[in-house]
Amino acid sequence: MKRFLLLLLLLSVVLVSCKDEKALASFSMADDGYSCTNAETGVQYTAMDFCFEPAKTAEEIGAYTDKDADYTLTYYAIPDLDTALYIADSERGVWYAAGAVTPPAAKDLTPTALLVCEEAAVSVEIFRLTAENDGEALTELLSLWFEGERAERPVGAVEFSRRIKVVSAELPNIYYCFDFGTWGDEAYFYDVFSGRTVAVPATLAERFINT
Repeated sequence: MKRFLLLLLLLSVVLVSCKDEKALASFSMADDGYSCTNAETGVQYTAMDFCFEPAKTAEEIGAYTDKDADYTLTYYAIPDLDTALYIADSERGVWYAAGAVTPPAAKDLTPTALLVCEEAAVSVEIFRLTAENDGEALTELLSLWFEGERAERPVGAVEFSRRIKVVSAELPNIYYCFDFGTWGDEAYFYDVFSGRTVAVPATLAERFINT
């Protein structure tokens, strides 16, 4: 009897494993790499700008595999967000269902916190500002970034840098990101992909450098 029960238990584990494996969807990818489709649900996703990244991911939902290039991109759910609207990938990209949702522009987000991080092998939070406790400072910083006069980023490698990650009410568990960097005595906020660059006053730059 014990042997029979053990066999039933093993069989149930195998069946559950098979079910989970089948639940992972196959994704197709458009030639330009900016659109993918879940073959199981038919939902088509568009890549969000590179300035957005998942704060964290949840369960795996599927993958795109290019056998010719020996390349696989895995897709994940994002906590607190419907997978029919938003998903993330294994390269820290974020995708949205273009037919169902229009992501807000970064400048229209309602920030709840701003994280200043050191980016190396892992991301380490150095300090944060919250809307509740540091509302004025947070607003001043983001106003400078979004509304400040555009500048030219200096040529050459950045000497000191911090990654800025904005947490918003509209996109829980998705960060909007840009960077702080110094070149000699000059400091800037900048975004590598869009090219936007804004000069940072020395009084504000000191907080990033000396914290």
